[in-house]
Amino acid sequence: MPTKALIIDDDADLIEALKLVLESKGYEVHSAPEGESGYKKAEEIKPDVIILDVMMKTKDQGFQVSYRLKNNPSLSHIPILMLTSVGTETGFVFSKDDEDYLMADDLAQKPITPSELISKIEKLVKK
Repeated sequence: MPTKALIIDDDADLIEALKLVLESKGYEVHSAPEGESGYKKAEEIKPDVIILDVMMKTKDQGFQVSYRLKNNPSLSHIPILMLTSVGTETGFVFSKDDEDYLMADDLAQKPITPSELISKIEKLVKK
């Protein structure tokens, strides 16, 4: 059975680009255009990994979604790759040291190369 990935992002072009990369490696890819529908999709399909944008309907919607995911016992085990351009947009740069409020398993800045995406996803899925 293929590894299920869920992309939650409001950029349709980025979703398609990520989907092409992941599908070329055998992933089953699902997507949602914003946080609330993404959370519901995660509950529905129980993905193996989630790729989550930060700034969608609000500048911090991704943070809110990751907090909800990590505090839901049936979803908390799912690794989250936070993929964002928040550093470029705001000048504020996040790192894994910010775990108190950044409830993600890994973090990458947009744009991400296909090889970096696959590398990060494979590490998260193997944990």
